[in-house]
Amino acid sequence: MAERDIAANNAQIGQAIGQYFPKISLFGTVGFTGANGQRFFSGDSFSYMGGPTLEWSILNFARTNSRVGQAKGGRDAALAHYQTVVLAALQDAEGSLSRFGRQREYVLKLDEARTASDQSWTLAQQRQRAGTLSVIDALDVERQRIQIEQQQAQARASMTTDYIAVQKALGLGWQAAPATQPVAAQSPAH
Repeated sequence: MAERDIAANNAQIGQAIGQYFPKISLFGTVGFTGANGQRFFSGDSFSYMGGPTLEWSILNFARTNSRVGQAKGGRDAALAHYQTVVLAALQDAEGSLSRFGRQREYVLKLDEARTASDQSWTLAQQRQRAGTLSVIDALDVERQRIQIEQQQAQARASMTTDYIAVQKALGLGWQAAPATQPVAAQSPAH
């Protein structure tokens, strides 16, 4: 829309500059004339008139200059608005990409932490069965593992939201997933 405003303002500059030049128009009339109805459509009642007209406001160059200046000012304002819109879009895209990148790194670190917590939980279960770890300590290891799983789920949800923001900022869009239809239960063949 901002780009179209610039084009419209450029057209207004052209219109204002066009006022410097003379305008030539052609005019004409065609008709039938007659004193009575019988001779109205005869060949000698046919009349026509035409000619050119010249219009030029040679003494209004100051007014034309101001109109051109006003149109150029409108174009400059539209250009400034366009630049503002483009910079805002670039800033939005850069911010979205940055947030997505940071969230992606966070998810990868949580994946590593999840792997380590799963290993700790497996070792804690083995130690508890062997009698070298108390139930409370084993439950604490399991609580930490569940806490990391929750953080991982929240981080993945945030990463998905950030990915959508990137798509929106870049104007890429997305399509809805195709609807899945339930599989009908098949009766056994007799």
